[in-house]
Amino acid sequence: MERSCMIRKMGTSSCGKKSMTPCREACPAGINVPRYIRHIREGKFDQALAVIRERIPFPAACGHACVHPCEAKCARAQYDEPIAIRMLKRAAEEMGKGLWKDTVKPAHSTGKKIAVIGAGPGGLTAAYYLSGLGHKVTVYEALPDAGGMMRYGIPEYRLPNSVLDRDISVIKGRGVEIKTNTKVESVDRLNDFDAVFVATGAWAGSKISIDGEDSAMVMDGISFLNDLNAGKKVSPGKKTVIIGGGNTAIDAARASVRLGAKEVKLVYRRTRDEMPASAEEIAEALEEGVVMEFLAAPVKIDGNSIICTKMKLGPKDKSGRPAPVPAPGSEYAIECDTVIAAVGQKADAGALSLPGNANGTVKINSEALETGKKGVFAGGDCVTGPTSIINAIAQGRQAASSIDKFLGGKGEICESFADDDDTSLFTPAQMGTSRPAAATTPLGERLTGFGLAERGYDEITSKREARRCLACDIREYKVEVDFNGCKACGYCKEVCGMGIFNKSQSFNDRGYQPMEVTGSDRCVGCRKCFFICPDFSISIAKVGGAE
Repeated sequence: MERSCMIRKMGTSSCGKKSMTPCREACPAGINVPRYIRHIREGKFDQALAVIRERIPFPAACGHACVHPCEAKCARAQYDEPIAIRMLKRAAEEMGKGLWKDTVKPAHSTGKKIAVIGAGPGGLTAAYYLSGLGHKVTVYEALPDAGGMMRYGIPEYRLPNSVLDRDISVIKGRGVEIKTNTKVESVDRLNDFDAVFVATGAWAGSKISIDGEDSAMVMDGISFLNDLNAGKKVSPGKKTVIIGGGNTAIDAARASVRLGAKEVKLVYRRTRDEMPASAEEIAEALEEGVVMEFLAAPVKIDGNSIICTKMKLGPKDKSGRPAPVPAPGSEYAIECDTVIAAVGQKADAGALSLPGNANGTVKINSEALETGKKGVFAGGDCVTGPTSIINAIAQGRQAASSIDKFLGGKGEICESFADDDDTSLFTPAQMGTSRPAAATTPLGERLTGFGLAERGYDEITSKREARRCLACDIREYKVEVDFNGCKACGYCKEVCGMGIFNKSQSFNDRGYQPMEVTGSDRCVGCRKCFFICPDFSISIAKVGGAE
């Protein structure tokens, strides 16, 4: 498995750290975040882009539309706010000059032919790396243009086609042939290839399962966005109701505003805190006039109205979020012209005659992404269900490694494009330094069309934000707990977001089950644990050179 190989290779750094940084560990593709941010701090955007391109072929797309799980784990949050990692990635892509190409080593042809079904992030990533290993790769795409959900599922105000095309042109330049408007009905028709990778995504919208759902006024969110991004005429009417709380729901709501809807309401069964959509997307939707009705769920379609019921939160469900429970007698009507249901997506393994799971995803060997048919592999949303661009990229990397091994190769797709960065310790921006807000196009201008809403950082802002990075990969602290002094209050674990403390399985001489340090190498020196400990039982010391 490519991810496992990556972790083994990166687990120990030359600077003495014993584990990966939280941001890099959170990135499904394993981008070396601290390393490229150091290059940006020094104004070396070319080198920063080279570091990013060592792990992904979509720096432009990810810089604009990644869900950035890295930021949720950023250690800087122990001080103030996470680093704007996605925005810095975008800055590297926009200001880098492409000198990384000078270090690309041409591969000798292996004589092997590979077919990839689906030109989305997973399929194109696999194609990119397999072509880089010397294989002849042909990508089959049913739609008129490559990009998959990046092109047809994300509105251009977030990810312009011109930006996406920058990434795709690099993939084509590596020798990947992309055949659009070419639908593959069955993998059995690709017998001339030595291996096949299925990356067809999850394009079917889930049903909301209420009476009246078959009404002409109801459409699913994925179909709505697909039609919009394909250039088809889409009219949500003057009053539009969106059902759901994910990024598709937010995209559908913001797109409806731009299409002329005067009243756009988003109905979500939980609260804002539980919405899976990106926080910045939610904030921008509210700024653009989208009204959000929380703790509400649809019951039925009745004429030109959707009947909803109010909800209250109960015990947590399998997702770890409080389960919404209907409040008896609380039904109310919302008058509308259109209802857009954005409550999920489904894959369809049967469409290519592949063995599938009950939820429609392709059944695979999770370690190698092999299907039940020899030489046929599958990955991305058609295997995992709907996830994200970066998750699909990670699956594409894993598939490329597995397919190369299947064809007799070593499966090594890791590349090195950037020079070593300066790993000498530096003083990061002081605690409380605010994260620069991303500028947006003026509201009035934004709502008149689908032009890019978010503006990128300039060079000065990028370098200033990069100075907030704590460089966790080269900075180390030793944390210790006095076993006999600790009274097991657990305050240290509560204030530490780095996973350093856990309760011991043993008892000390005073009868307490004290806290113990299980991840000292993850400490970033904020000392919150030290100051909150009522027993003065925690010590923290720097390891290595002074700053």
